[in-house]
Amino acid sequence: MSNQIKKWIATILGLHMLFIAPVIAESVAGLGSDEIVQDHSALVIDSLHTQEPPGNPPGERMVASYYSGKFHGRKTASGERFDQYALTCAHKTLPFQTILKVTNPKNGKSVTVRVNDRGPFTRGRDVDLSYAAAKEIDMIQAGVLAVEVLVLPPSETTEDAIASSR
Repeated sequence: MSNQIKKWIATILGLHMLFIAPVIAESVAGLGSDEIVQDHSALVIDSLHTQEPPGNPPGERMVASYYSGKFHGRKTASGERFDQYALTCAHKTLPFQTILKVTNPKNGKSVTVRVNDRGPFTRGRDVDLSYAAAKEIDMIQAGVLAVEVLVLPPSETTEDAIASSR
C-alpha cells in the first residue's frame, strides 16, 4: 500500500472521529442513566424507612473456620491473650469489640462472639472462631463452614458479653 493511500485512510478516519464519534457518544451516554438515578434514590429512601444501610442484608453469609490450639495464650491483634475457651473471633475489618451472632445454617445453632483479633489469613475464609465458639455451633468436625453472621448493635447485653468473654 502506498503512502498516499495510507494518508487518505488516516484522514478519513480522523474526520470520522472528529464529527461522527461525538454524536454516537452523546446518544449512548443518556441510555439507562435515569433508571440508575431512580434505583439509587429508591435505595436511599428505603434505607431511611428501615434504618438499615442500603444494600446490606440483615445477615451475611461468611466462610468460618476456627483457631487451632497452638494459638492459645498468644497475644491477639487487640493486645489481649487468645483464649480458645472464650467466645471470641477474628475478622479482617470489623472493629475490635464488635459483637457477632454466628449461626450454623445446617443445624440452626447460634453463638455470640466478640471480635478481638485480625484474620483469617487463609484465602476464601472470612471469620475465625475460637474453639469454644466453633464447638457451640457444632462445626468442629467440618473445620470450615458457611455460616450466617449478624452484627449486633451495642447494648447493655453486649457489654455483659464482652465482660464474660474476657
